[in-house]
Amino acid sequence: MEERLQEVSRALSAATQTAALLPDATDLDFHSSIDPSFKRALGRVTEGLGALIERMSEWVEVPVGDASIDDVTQPSRFSAAVGDAIDRLLEQTDVYLDEYAGRRPVAAPAADTASASIPSKGKLPRHLLQANIPRPQDKFTTRPDNRADAPWSRPLRRGKPNAQVPLGYRDPAWGITESSCVVGQYGVEGDARLNPYHVEIQQTPPPLHSLRPPEPEAPKPLEMDAPDSSEPCPFVWVDSLAKLEALAVHLEEERVQEIAVDLEHHSLRTYAGLVSLMQISTRWGDWIVDTLVDEVRENAEMLNASFTHPAKVLVLHGADHDVLWLQRDLGLYVTNLFDTFHASKLLQFGANSLAYLLLRYLDFEADKRFQMADWRIRPLPKEMLFYARSDTHSLLYVYDRMREELLAHGGPVSVKEVFERSKPTASKVYAKEAWDPVGDARSGWRTLWLKMGGDLARASQDALPGTPMGREERLVRRLHQWRDAAAREEDESPHYVMPPQVLIGLAFRPPMTVQEAAARIPKNLAVAQRRLDSLVQAVNEEQAAYQSEAQKRVQSAAGDAWDLPEEDVGEAWQEGPSAPAPAEVPKAVQQGRLNTESSLADVRVWEQPAPAAVRDGAQLFRGLKTSEAGAAKPAAKKRKSLFDRSKPDEKPVESTLQRIRAECVQWLGGLFGQTVGVSTAKREPTEPLEASSPAWEAPSASQTKRKASPEPVAAPAEADDVDAVVPVAKHPKSQPGPRARKETAASVPEFDYGSAPSMLSAPRAPSESSLLRASGGTKAPKQGKAPKQRSNARSGNRSGTFSGGRAGQR
Repeated sequence: MEERLQEVSRALSAATQTAALLPDATDLDFHSSIDPSFKRALGRVTEGLGALIERMSEWVEVPVGDASIDDVTQPSRFSAAVGDAIDRLLEQTDVYLDEYAGRRPVAAPAADTASASIPSKGKLPRHLLQANIPRPQDKFTTRPDNRADAPWSRPLRRGKPNAQVPLGYRDPAWGITESSCVVGQYGVEGDARLNPYHVEIQQTPPPLHSLRPPEPEAPKPLEMDAPDSSEPCPFVWVDSLAKLEALAVHLEEERVQEIAVDLEHHSLRTYAGLVSLMQISTRWGDWIVDTLVDEVRENAEMLNASFTHPAKVLVLHGADHDVLWLQRDLGLYVTNLFDTFHASKLLQFGANSLAYLLLRYLDFEADKRFQMADWRIRPLPKEMLFYARSDTHSLLYVYDRMREELLAHGGPVSVKEVFERSKPTASKVYAKEAWDPVGDARSGWRTLWLKMGGDLARASQDALPGTPMGREERLVRRLHQWRDAAAREEDESPHYVMPPQVLIGLAFRPPMTVQEAAARIPKNLAVAQRRLDSLVQAVNEEQAAYQSEAQKRVQSAAGDAWDLPEEDVGEAWQEGPSAPAPAEVPKAVQQGRLNTESSLADVRVWEQPAPAAVRDGAQLFRGLKTSEAGAAKPAAKKRKSLFDRSKPDEKPVESTLQRIRAECVQWLGGLFGQTVGVSTAKREPTEPLEASSPAWEAPSASQTKRKASPEPVAAPAEADDVDAVVPVAKHPKSQPGPRARKETAASVPEFDYGSAPSMLSAPRAPSESSLLRASGGTKAPKQGKAPKQRSNARSGNRSGTFSGGRAGQR
């Protein structure tokens, strides 16, 4: 036994080592971050496994929700994601084994197995939202025509019943053509006057029975488990020409005065859309018309005899879409339309949906999840059939209750107002929507770009008018156009051909080869995968067009930069004797790489002499030494320092010094109340000073000596270059004290202003020798109450370096 275990261990050694080398979840993330090819390969495997899970869910008809690979591989999520589905499959397997062994009788097959898988709450299963079924339009006799250059037309093959004007009537004053289109609320629509029943809609008054007080009678509720039952009222599933003819006969009966109509539409697997069901109810029964049956679709036009009858009212809710779909797919028109949506607006209800009206009048809560269901499924699950029949089963009762309230509030005028508001809706005409190069529509390329383009889209939105589009924005436009053309040819919706997320991703990472496109487009996009060649060609063409236009703009900008205006500096060298020849133009400019004027402004400009006119008078060249000016005058000596200034003429210096001396002498004379060498100019008398004032003392010896100096102290008053001085008496408080004057006079030597080379050579008093605050006992004598010192923090002197007292300032 021991030997056997060793053999098994040796056999498993290689497998164990290989298994240890397999990466776990953490290793996968690490390798994906450093190896893009590994990340792409892992993504393809993940998408394939996800598609396999979805297909298995459809095969076993058991919903697994939106299970991902992580939900399947992680034990904590497995039970909630797919564990319940597997348990249900195992239970069914036990039942089948018991039936096979004879322990249980064999059960009859269910009529619709899909209905058993619809949950009562939450999101609908995927197989109900996007059913994997053959496209019904491929078997239609009249195939959809999606060509953008061909206008839509559906001739009335059975004529125009209930006509007031013949078919094809056009008022000459209208001035319209068959291709006239307008942009309506729900896309592009034809001109309302192109409606074959436009005159009848506008001129037909509301029937008299619609203005009488109603007698509402609530209908019997439908059975959820048996929605096709005829116990509440007769029910017919119209899927043949015979049943359609029987319905037409019933609707044309005189007793039928109101007809409730609703449609179920599908738009994913077709370009223009597809009417999948038409629900019709009268006060005597319910009918659901299968409009996917070819013979029913081709002959539905026979219902126009009752739909356009002037004595019959067609009741619809929110018929803006329904009216267009009836014309496009069935060739049906409506004249006397009563739209319960407009009635709810006129009654000012808090909500205007059909679900609210059913809840208000019948206490019935409609399951609106089925609005997004795939109504091409046949046979319909019972929940979907119940929903479809409920829309019109109680709509006539809602019509009676709303008319009752309208008559109670406003009388017959209110009811007529609802009919008038419904006429524009009934007059709508279907028109094919061409691809919009501007892209501002609800599904346009610019709307998609601004919604999902991020920062680049916001920048393009804020750009100035005329700014060229960026590369990504141009690619979004081109890919959007390519997607629209492919969807028209394949008769698929643009979203099915390429979702918006994929389109934006390709615009930011454009594929240049077929291999790159195949790697960046998901495998489940079959239409795009079949058209990779045309996709790559469109991308390359748009890239080449963008580069060509960018190069043209660069060359145009370079040409404009050479052709400068007359005021530009560049004109100096263009007109100069040594202007460069075309061959001397910089090579970068010739190749178109320089695209701004700033890059050309410094090319050979400063190497040329300035023109004479500019050099003599222009402020820009004032002080500029050119070659010609240098030849006329000797070059000036270059200064080595800012303070190395040339010595001015002597006459202005002498006159300035004489004026300073005269002012000083006059100030001293006013100080002592006597004239010291002043001119005989007339002066204003000064106020007498008190002898007992302590501020006035005898002048010091130095001051006396300075006054006795033989130098002239004043210039004659008659001199032209000396200004007359008018002394002004000073306030006693503003005069310096005698002690301060003595110290200043004793410490400051005389200074010769005439022979001094600079004012910086003048000696200073000890207290003024430094700008720093004095320290120690050098504090100035206190003279009265000093003014309040400013705060250093508020005055900007936070460090206290400079003296802050105002008393020392002069």
